[in-house]
Amino acid sequence: MNEMLVFCAGFLQTGRSTRRGAHGIIDLRARLSATRPRPRSRSNGGTMHHRTRRALASLALIPVVAGIAACSNGDGAAPADGDDQVTISIMGKPAATNTAAVELFERQVAEFEKANPDITIEASDVPWDAKTFTARLAGGSAPTLLRVPLTEPPTLIERGQVADIADIAAELDSFDDLNPRVMQFLERDGAVYGIPEKSYAFGLVYNRDLFEQAGLDPDSPPETWEEVREYAKQIADTTGKTGFGEITTNNSGGWHLTGYDYTFGGQMIEQNSDGDWVAAFNDDSSRNVMELWKAMRWEDDSLGENVLGKQEDLVADFTAGNVGMWVSAPPDVYPNYIAAGGDPAAFGAGPMPQGGADATLAGATVLMVNGTATEAEKRAAVKWIEWRALRPNYDLEVAKETAEASAADGLPVGVPVAPIFSQEAYDAYREAIAEYVNVPVENFAPYVASLDAFEYVPEPAVASQEIYAALDPVVQAVLTDPNADIDALLDDAEARVNQILAQYAS
Repeated sequence: MNEMLVFCAGFLQTGRSTRRGAHGIIDLRARLSATRPRPRSRSNGGTMHHRTRRALASLALIPVVAGIAACSNGDGAAPADGDDQVTISIMGKPAATNTAAVELFERQVAEFEKANPDITIEASDVPWDAKTFTARLAGGSAPTLLRVPLTEPPTLIERGQVADIADIAAELDSFDDLNPRVMQFLERDGAVYGIPEKSYAFGLVYNRDLFEQAGLDPDSPPETWEEVREYAKQIADTTGKTGFGEITTNNSGGWHLTGYDYTFGGQMIEQNSDGDWVAAFNDDSSRNVMELWKAMRWEDDSLGENVLGKQEDLVADFTAGNVGMWVSAPPDVYPNYIAAGGDPAAFGAGPMPQGGADATLAGATVLMVNGTATEAEKRAAVKWIEWRALRPNYDLEVAKETAEASAADGLPVGVPVAPIFSQEAYDAYREAIAEYVNVPVENFAPYVASLDAFEYVPEPAVASQEIYAALDPVVQAVLTDPNADIDALLDDAEARVNQILAQYAS
């Protein structure tokens, strides 16, 4: 889950009435008309943002390509104040195990520092972690540039732990084209507290080779949970491998329960008549999910024995060819799969299995500047964001250079996703990198088709990680105890989550 980071409730809202429209769901089929951004005006030395941007045809951000080829410095953020040297620490360095990505990242840092000799980058490969992130910020050990899930900004802003970068961000050429559904959670009263890096939507990751070995069509992944159960049992029975993989630790059990619950039409929390948040998952939607897990684990024996792992464990098992299917964000999984030696031809990406709602969980990663940063550090951080996260997807020359460099280093180029900017800009981006695409695009076709077919549902609006932590034991109990009492587990979890939500009472 570290790389698949989450949306706040409501940012996908379009105003269309749906049976769950009040809780932040959109219809991806709805297309918004394009509008020209209004010019920014300055008042009292500050920047007032009139954020009418070109509306986007659909949500999702282009995943940041692993590195950028040598290129000239763009007209992004202004240089750091004066001629003084400034050093910033940043999150986002690839894991040491992904040697090609690390080499390209380090080359990218060197190129950035050459183009910006007054800025020094100190990069960390320590990812965001739900259990340690709060302590690191409070203890003063968090980096200058934070890379966090979109569930975090409201709390970070409220605590004053992130900086307002409005004036600096306004100087970016691409700023007005950023997804307004994400930006609304990074802006408050004219202030801007972050910039989106990428997004995801849940889908089905599957092993095409195991499908064929089990007599299943790898071009027709399951579309419903009933089909998932059938396919998983067939894979387990015929190949001896795990038919369907699951994760249950580090908040991932609650994360998956939430995403699965959405596919049955459920929601995790809701606001009562007083405007207070209360648990809403103790219902048939969650019971359906848990009954499905229970049946697959104890009747079908298709979930395997390793049901107490985290996402990194499941990626390793899947890459080794030991897991037939699992739920994640396929475009985010693929680079890690390739880095670990996975066969590109065996990778399949399908739609999020459904229980009748035609909905999927969506999420994002955002970049924010530590509230303790100086003005020079803020400017340096935003310049880095522009250099690495935005220009490769907005400047076609940089996009082409980035793709060429990544392909030369054996890194994935052209993983299909929906764009961070307008569809028109994304089409131009795809055309610019076409000669360097090295992924089996056709293997992602079922997943890509689902992006226009499903409603996107964001994470719980408040306390999402705390809610997930409270739900992990529920998922673990169902998968480790054949006699687990689902109703009792949900009752207990509901009480604990309501205690958590009471802290957010209006």
